[in-house]
Amino acid sequence: MGKGGIEVLESDMTQNPSPSTNLGAVVDVVGEMMEHGIIADYAIGGAVAAILHYEPFSTFDLDIFFLINDGAKSLVLDMSEIYDFVRTKGFEFDHEFIMIHGWPVQFVEATHDSLWVEAIQNAEIMDVDGRQVKVIDAEHLAAMWIQAGRRKDIRKIEMFNEAGKMDADILKALLTRYDLLSNWKLSQHNFSDEYQY
Repeated sequence: MGKGGIEVLESDMTQNPSPSTNLGAVVDVVGEMMEHGIIADYAIGGAVAAILHYEPFSTFDLDIFFLINDGAKSLVLDMSEIYDFVRTKGFEFDHEFIMIHGWPVQFVEATHDSLWVEAIQNAEIMDVDGRQVKVIDAEHLAAMWIQAGRRKDIRKIEMFNEAGKMDADILKALLTRYDLLSNWKLSQHNFSDEYQY
């Protein structure tokens, strides 16, 4: 599958003990949402994006960062169109995850964050399960992770560093543009010399 396999941990939300690893089937559903005008664009982010760029490790959920049509209409996101759509498909959901073909999927609306918008608009196209799938690139993922600043996010950046997955110049420009250099400097002791800004 793409750049490596994906090990999926069992979800507590569902009775299904063996989630499908068919990520392409999930992407098909997201594509239908775009065709119906429910979302305007998307890209895979989070741990699954890291897996596709790097190597297998355990993950629980799939993050779909998405843009809505006509921009953000209010500060409160209305997910009813997405829930109505997946209900017609027979997929179960709770307040956080929608179970799509065995995957716990979290839809993350990105319109309110300019870094996330850019990440979606500049996402890489990868071949996953025979589909052309949009995946947030390594530099934008690193910027998003440093923005969050959690230890598990720093560890993902370390793995990208060790694997040589990030372009230092592109990353520095990105961090500068979104005023994240100071965040980066707090953690850059974890990274190699080329990422010392």
